Amino acid sequence: MSKPIFLIGYMGCGKSSVGKKLAVRLKSEFIDIDTSIEKMTGKSIAQIFEEDGEDQFRQLERSILVSLCSRSNIVVATGGGAPCFFDNMLLMKRSGITIYLKMHPDSLASRILASDTERPLVKRLSKEEMPVYIAQHLREREVFYNKAQIIIKGESLKIDDLEHLVLNSR
Repeated sequence: MSKPIFLIGYMGCGKSSVGKKLAVRLKSEFIDIDTSIEKMTGKSIAQIFEEDGEDQFRQLERSILVSLCSRSNIVVATGGGAPCFFDNMLLMKRSGITIYLKMHPDSLASRILASDTERPLVKRLSKEEMPVYIAQHLREREVFYNKAQIIIKGESLKIDDLEHLVLNSR
């Protein structure tokens, strides 16, 4: 029985894709909090932000996070803002292993611009505004992200290396 693993980091850093691969390696269940919220509400994240507001989204995110903290053998992709609200970061660290997928703002901007996923916080930004906004927003969020037990560079991430780090931190 192993503690939950929480992947954190800015939107577009690869939490979901890395999480799926890591879960397979660790023979664990993969859970994406945003997907869980969409299933629970029947709305997209963008719709929730637009119709119900960010505060409502953060409450939903928090309640799912709390329910996951007591589970074992799971790899969780959190939303980019999850560690930055309430005492979510402390909660994740107390109940599991937190991994920050750290990426440069320019890398994040490129990935977000190339993605089909609608991102409420950046959807109105131009291609030129995106890297500037991300750099500023990332500086604010890194105060929380940098509290993770494991910090790994996202651009050159090798799933073998991440698996090794996780197994050695249990």
